[in-house]
Amino acid sequence: MKTLLSFLLLTLSVLTVTAQEYVTIEQISGGWDKKIITDVKDGSILSLVRAFNNAWHNRPTTDLLENPVSNDGEGDYKIVVDSPNGYVSASELGDDGESFSACVWKRHNGHRLFAFVFQKMHGLSISQIILFYDYDHDRGTLTPEYNELAKFSPSFNDSYHPITYMLPREGKDIVVNEYLMNWYSSIRHIYKWDGMELYFHSVEIENFDVLCKEYDELFDAFEDSDFTKYILHDFDDDGNPELWLSSENEEYQAIYSIVKGEVELLQGTYFKTSFIFYNNAIAAAGSCGTGCFSTQCVILKDSKPFRTCDEFQTWNFKKDKMEYSYAIDGNENVSRKEGEQMFKSLGKAIEITPNFRKLQ
Repeated sequence: MKTLLSFLLLTLSVLTVTAQEYVTIEQISGGWDKKIITDVKDGSILSLVRAFNNAWHNRPTTDLLENPVSNDGEGDYKIVVDSPNGYVSASELGDDGESFSACVWKRHNGHRLFAFVFQKMHGLSISQIILFYDYDHDRGTLTPEYNELAKFSPSFNDSYHPITYMLPREGKDIVVNEYLMNWYSSIRHIYKWDGMELYFHSVEIENFDVLCKEYDELFDAFEDSDFTKYILHDFDDDGNPELWLSSENEEYQAIYSIVKGEVELLQGTYFKTSFIFYNNAIAAAGSCGTGCFSTQCVILKDSKPFRTCDEFQTWNFKKDKMEYSYAIDGNENVSRKEGEQMFKSLGKAIEITPNFRKLQ
């Protein structure tokens, strides 16, 4: 009995050590850049992955290296091994698992750039890191290095909107894909390869042509309205950001609500109009003709238009005085008192200074 008990305790101890020997995404993230990996056999993708796994022993990489052959998703992982193109990946099936992908580029100076992406699923959210190493054949080392892509920050800092790093199996570009859950669409940040480094190239927004068309049809804007900048901003603090587009000179701008994949233009400016912001409302104010000034406001609720209120100030040249008219929720038969109370209920205007990102 004593011998059997000792055997069981030893077995349990071995299993515990085995379970604990795999590193977590947090452990890799906290120490990878301080550790040079040595004794790298060669610059092939599997050798680089094996060397990385020796230093940062993780479960999906270990499972792939035990049988480095592509499959069709049989078993626990979907495995891709494409050695000629310098790409491998292992994606654990299910909603709560770990995955990795890796690839390698040849550099002009005889070195190679090795990229490794490690991912942990948490239901709908994703924890993910991307690491870069310089491979030196003469020294047999992988040296951590940073570049533009490693310093990427999301457009909207919310874990509910997952980021995925898409390493190239074909071609040489990396795509950072921000998937916006309430949009059913994404923003793609494209990084190009120049022979030595990856550099930021452009941003693509899904259904961008649809967004521009809706603005142009409403405002009949000039070519100057071509949007070159964007930002995501949550105007009503509901956790779902709105999309704010701008021309280069910032005279032509548009703010869109995108809820469950449906796109709606909330407010836009053109020529000599500008935005006025309230806690949960967006107004566009400016000239509406000779002697006319308008303020048109949309109030938001759950990222969608909830109510509207408009004010028109018109100079009566015959009476030599300013006249006011209002509309609430499309109803133009409202008194000045009702209109003024509606605008007063919006509270004080607030200042929002957008830190736009380049689209091109």
